[in-house]
Amino acid sequence: MPLHPTVLWAQRADLIYLTVEISDIKEHKIDLTEDKFTFKGTGEKEQNEYEAEIEFYGKVNVKESKKHLTARNLTMAIYKQEDGYWPKLQKGGKLNFLKVDFQKWRDEDEEEEEGQQPADPMGGLDFQSLMAQAGAAGGGLPNMDDMPEGDDSDDDEEEEEEKKQ
Repeated sequence: MPLHPTVLWAQRADLIYLTVEISDIKEHKIDLTEDKFTFKGTGEKEQNEYEAEIEFYGKVNVKESKKHLTARNLTMAIYKQEDGYWPKLQKGGKLNFLKVDFQKWRDEDEEEEEGQQPADPMGGLDFQSLMAQAGAAGGGLPNMDDMPEGDDSDDDEEEEEEKKQ
């Protein structure tokens, strides 16, 4: 009986990312229709048989979709026939081998914001203006010049030992 591979998925308004997490895939068969994705193949160190089938929530465009097979996994970009976010990837119940790919995942509102503004790796946080606001509100960090000097007893001991030598 074939095993189920872990399949990661993420979506954008116009496409679905699927990643079949099996290394050293051999003798594979990938079947993509507008309604369904089917994978059969052998892989991993033991060359076990794997099989996965996902019936899509909506229809996909098979001709535009792309696949990329590497020694680490199979990655696919599957274009939707109609733009828009799906509430889930598959029809029917939950598939235990299907997981969200959080590295590629974007929510619908994040994608809309991204189209309006250039991507900001810090998520829109401007630390200088935050610190200026905190200082203006009186709740900022104290000025380092106003800080009392710390206890340098360790430094003094080291200096005294150096003098003795």
